[in-house]
Amino acid sequence: MLVKERRAPTAKRAAALADPEASRPLALFTESLVALLSSPGVHKAYMDLIALMGQTFPLAAPALYLSVTGVEARVYSVLDLDEGGEHDAHRVLGPDGFSYIRVVVGGHPPIPYHRLDLPLVNTTQATATLSINHGMHEGIFREWVKILAPAVAKLIDNEQLKALVFRDGLTGALNYRAFEEMLGQEWERASRYKTAFSLMMIDLDHFKGINDRFGHQIGDMVLRTVAQRLEKCVRKSDRVFRYGGEEFAVLMPHTDIAHAEPLAQRIRQTMAAMRIMPGLRLTVSLGLSQYRDGLQASDLVKYADMGLYKAKAGGRNRVEIVKDGQ
Repeated sequence: MLVKERRAPTAKRAAALADPEASRPLALFTESLVALLSSPGVHKAYMDLIALMGQTFPLAAPALYLSVTGVEARVYSVLDLDEGGEHDAHRVLGPDGFSYIRVVVGGHPPIPYHRLDLPLVNTTQATATLSINHGMHEGIFREWVKILAPAVAKLIDNEQLKALVFRDGLTGALNYRAFEEMLGQEWERASRYKTAFSLMMIDLDHFKGINDRFGHQIGDMVLRTVAQRLEKCVRKSDRVFRYGGEEFAVLMPHTDIAHAEPLAQRIRQTMAAMRIMPGLRLTVSLGLSQYRDGLQASDLVKYADMGLYKAKAGGRNRVEIVKDGQ
């Protein structure tokens, strides 16, 4: 009979067997790597990572700060925005705008005390920083970031490549492919956390006449100029897309119709006042819709399009809102 030799456990393994708590960090590290590498997208990967940290060590108040070239700066944090989260984000990312994703892990959100910043990635193209409350399981978190850093760097590299694919070649705005993905992400976030967001569809009035009268080169210049002006009109957290042809879309996170409509009117007025070249006047028609519980992402597009058609039928150079198909 063959007898397999059993090796004596190492001192570290023996300690782990004697004390199951000693092996807990290793299990957490493994789980977080699996979450990062198996999630269907970077947004969910980062949310799952901070959720795992926040659930396991709530007093540490973890937050992940990302600044990547070509991509809007983002915050994934268990901190409430109005109870120290915004201040801590500006402390790490600076005064510029960012998208703030609150990761809810149950109970009252922790308070940020003296913070300890642990860099995950630090290059000329990207920075990723994990911030925790000083003195809260620092040893575990320092070991954690060593293991996480290569996985986060890989996600960032993939995201930068995707950012190039997601840009419209003519206008530099985000393209339709980016629109579909980001709308889906915003819908998932809103449906999970019961937040609001709005969608704006914008169509250039009589654009065919501009092409026919001035030529397609001038038409292309108009599209580029409109994209640039839209970027200047919207807020840092809003996303501008070239939806197709002469149609653009604006995705407005954490924004209800009451706040989206003034922005739409400002865009309409800006375009009407714009003077691209002598003899060329431009107006736009706009449709607005807002997410509510029970609506699908496709419903928001349909309702915003309905608003756009109403604006066209009403004489153009107008903003129309459609709620629940009416």
